[in-house]
Amino acid sequence: MAARGTAPGAEPAATATPPGAGPAALRLAAAACWHVVRGRCVEHFPRVLQFLRSLRAAAPGLVRYRHHERLCMGLNAKVVVELILQGRPWAQVLNVLHHHFPESGHVVRDPKATKQDLRKISEAQETFCQQVKQLAEAPVDLASKLQSPPLLTQ
Repeated sequence: MAARGTAPGAEPAATATPPGAGPAALRLAAAACWHVVRGRCVEHFPRVLQFLRSLRAAAPGLVRYRHHERLCMGLNAKVVVELILQGRPWAQVLNVLHHHFPESGHVVRDPKATKQDLRKISEAQETFCQQVKQLAEAPVDLASKLQSPPLLTQ
């Protein structure tokens, strides 16, 4: 049976856009992500991260590797920090930390990623994870730690 919009007996084009995946849907998803980030709706940051990863897979050259990773790292870090600010149990905070920043390291899929990019991203992730773990071990100084310079630098 011919697909809708094709001649009988003809195969549908392999590059046809799936329903709901056109430019309008992309703009809508991007606008929704912008709304979530601008409104700091941390509970929806994982959806924004999923969108960013999908966008990166579909258009790898759209944003430089380091910029993409810094953005994703910042969103992941905000999820962890928000749990700390909410006073969630440290076991839950550390579980989320390990989920968003796995110790197995980051798998690089971008051939344009430089050694410097990889080093800076790795250092920032390690520093953030160390600081969260230090907070978990001695949470008494929590307020001043969160008031100090940003946890993620570079």
